[in-house]
Amino acid sequence: MEFKRYADAVPFEFGDFELRELTPDAFDLASFAEVIVPIGVERPSRVSIKDHRIYLCLKGDLEFTVEGTVVHLTKGDVLHISKDETYGFHNGGYEEGRLLLLRVPGPTMPGSAHV
Repeated sequence: MEFKRYADAVPFEFGDFELRELTPDAFDLASFAEVIVPIGVERPSRVSIKDHRIYLCLKGDLEFTVEGTVVHLTKGDVLHISKDETYGFHNGGYEEGRLLLLRVPGPTMPGSAHV
């Protein structure tokens, strides 16, 4: 078992937003973090080259663009972005956005070899 206190995970600046790293030390292939997105902040488009990303919206109204498709996330919504997909996001809402981000190696797809 490993226990981490939220209060002990101090947020740090990452571009125009903040990250709070919450990953237990036992994990080296996955990460778990809170992303704090101020009003008006935009994450320019980029390719998810390392991992699959799963975003859970905790607060706010965030607009993601994934492979040219626009998706609005509000509280409780979940978005999966596959490795090698192009994505970006923007907080055009009226309050700070908060996301939980889980980065993991990709899922095993039907018909693929198990590792």
